[in-house]
Amino acid sequence: MSLINTEIYFCEVRLVLVLTILLGTLTLQAQLSTEKYVSLARADLEDQNFTLAIQRLNFAIKASPYNVEAYFLRAMAKHQLNDYQGAIMDYSHCIRLAPTSSAAYQNRGLSRAKSGDNAKAIEDFNRSIKIDPSNYFIYINKAYSQLQIKDYEGAIASCNRAISLNEYLESGYLFRGIGNAELKNLDLAILDYTNTLEINPKNDEAYLRRAIARNENLEFSLAIEDCDSAIAIDSTSSMGYFVKANIYAERLDYDRALTNYDKVIDLTPNNALAYFNRANVEVRQNEYTKAALDYRQVTKINPDNILGHFNLALTYHKLGKHELAIKSYDKTIELYPEMEDAWFNRAFAKKKIGDQEGAQFDYMKGNEIRGENQSKIFNVEDANLLKKKTHLDADFYRPNFNEEENQIAVYTIPVFEIKETDYKSVSNSNLKYNIKLLTTYNEGNANLPFFYLSNTLLQEDFIKPELRKTALNEALNGTNNELEKRNWLWKAVWLKSNFDYNNSIATYDSLIALYPDFSLAYFNKASTQFDLLELLLKLEAGSGSLIELGEDAKSAQLNDMQTLTVQLKGIEELYLKSLESSPDFYYAWFNIAIVRSELKEFNKSIDAYTKVIKINPDFAEAYYNRALTYLYIDNSKKACADFSKAGELGLSNAYEVMKMYCK
Repeated sequence: MSLINTEIYFCEVRLVLVLTILLGTLTLQAQLSTEKYVSLARADLEDQNFTLAIQRLNFAIKASPYNVEAYFLRAMAKHQLNDYQGAIMDYSHCIRLAPTSSAAYQNRGLSRAKSGDNAKAIEDFNRSIKIDPSNYFIYINKAYSQLQIKDYEGAIASCNRAISLNEYLESGYLFRGIGNAELKNLDLAILDYTNTLEINPKNDEAYLRRAIARNENLEFSLAIEDCDSAIAIDSTSSMGYFVKANIYAERLDYDRALTNYDKVIDLTPNNALAYFNRANVEVRQNEYTKAALDYRQVTKINPDNILGHFNLALTYHKLGKHELAIKSYDKTIELYPEMEDAWFNRAFAKKKIGDQEGAQFDYMKGNEIRGENQSKIFNVEDANLLKKKTHLDADFYRPNFNEEENQIAVYTIPVFEIKETDYKSVSNSNLKYNIKLLTTYNEGNANLPFFYLSNTLLQEDFIKPELRKTALNEALNGTNNELEKRNWLWKAVWLKSNFDYNNSIATYDSLIALYPDFSLAYFNKASTQFDLLELLLKLEAGSGSLIELGEDAKSAQLNDMQTLTVQLKGIEELYLKSLESSPDFYYAWFNIAIVRSELKEFNKSIDAYTKVIKINPDFAEAYYNRALTYLYIDNSKKACADFSKAGELGLSNAYEVMKMYCK
């Protein structure tokens, strides 16, 4: 989640509405009555008495049901009262009566734009232009709607036409600047905003938009000057202070950012966004108590705001107030049950208060939702969303990714790990990824317990941890070396399943010290460390701060890329170590490929997936993940070939992706 929201809403186009009046033949009495009410209604509109105007026009229409001007003026009044659908109906009636009225099409387009139907609005503007191609206001209206649907190039073209008809058109330069800014043509955007200000030096929006563009263009001092100019024009407007605060926050000048957010809140006490951004800055300053108060204020102003409740929960988490954190996670899940992070983080909080069973349930539920979310995403047909997917560099959820970036974590088949269950409880899902290495090991230990390979997408039955603990304690009394080896592995797997990552890793260390050639120990220690790293980054992502690796805070902070790289390299080395005694253990190569993708070593990642496929040519997941990696490096030809193979081998999601990338 980005710390700063720098959005400024598009200004409303304020135009003088013009009508070419087309009068039919009326009876003298009806004509006099109609003209009287229409004349009075015009005066009401000028006085902004829109309700009374509508009442008078109702009488006019009753007296003369084919009077175009009466419908037109009533539509105007309805538009001003935000009755956009009513306005659209009246303008449509005008068009039926006078199909060559450019103004009726133009104004119906405005009402449609205000109601959110910008596509139909543009159709109306195009019809209006055909009738009156020299009216520059129509082009500006069209540009406004094009900006709303993110047709920035089209908006720029419309503005160019409007400016060619009127070189002093203030809104033409402003809207063209918005289009250029969205296309990251920052120098052109700044020039357009400057032209706007030359025409109207009191246009505070132009100053603020130029401030944002200059900030993105690394002209920090000039950006602040523009904010101050906007504030000087209207010191009662909170927008200038808000943009100024955002710029300071992006530049890590948190004290000045807070001063300006304070001013925003003084001017607009119910501005939830200002509280939210101020809380994010306070988190960065480790002022968690203040941040919690601000996030609470966000939830009071907008009770259904998911991010407010979620960030409040994370802040309570940081303060060690785990019961309060759980309540906020409860609310988040109530509002948005599909939010997997809320389930995972609530599991952590429940573990802290000793609710092991509740924590286990939430963890399993989080994994279940993660799989469901993946399926939903693959069914989305939006090409832009799918294009974003290929730009993701990792399997982790990071707090500071731009919207244009993506996270392969959401889309790739995740790492595999070894789990355990009671032999009598084995289901088909536990056998899905069975391999000879594990089968031999299980048979050698009488399937007590039954070890199997799984990942977070595999749906499994929930078994109460107390039952497995009892079985484990009974087994730990064994004295045979092989049994001891089995029991060490069993204990490590069980500890991890109960979120005791540090003791699980320590148990693997003891097991490796006793049995240095035990490939399964190296493999699962690596998977445990990888899972821990991902969960910590998830918890870190929403809090605005950074936490330490391991619950006992014994490792270096994950506050720079170098530290993260060291952790991932260590995990990769463990997987490679597992291959020394079991070179055909292709799941290790699969996990290595994922780690290498996290390290942005994409060609090496592809090499690892290729090794998997060489060992097991029917492993669909390897083709699928390799295809995603090919997409990331813009090799769509090879990606599509791999998606095709993955689908052929039974991975149906591959076909969903092919529909969007392999045309």
